[in-house]
Amino acid sequence: WEYLESLAGVGHKTASVLMSQWYELPAFPVDTHIHRLAARWGLSNGRNVVQTERDLKSVWPEETWNRRHLQIVYFGREYCPARNHNLQECPICGWAASKKRILEEAKR
Repeated sequence: WEYLESLAGVGHKTASVLMSQWYELPAFPVDTHIHRLAARWGLSNGRNVVQTERDLKSVWPEETWNRRHLQIVYFGREYCPARNHNLQECPICGWAASKKRILEEAKR
């Protein structure tokens, strides 16, 4: 990872995606979808992607990280948009999101 991140234009997320998808090494790249959903679902405090990555790695077994990353990205893109999303009607958010989070997002 360190070598990849030393290359111009390559950050931690890009390096993690490459390592997980190309080399099939356990990684949990955090993009905007994962960061948003982890906060909505109460799996992370949502303050920054570094903390979100750390939190999510502690939730799921290492052997599921690569698959889980793709599942959450897909769900975020297809079913759980950043705006105008009714958390109470969402099959996962309605179950996982706190009442406080539902009220906060309803105000947006």
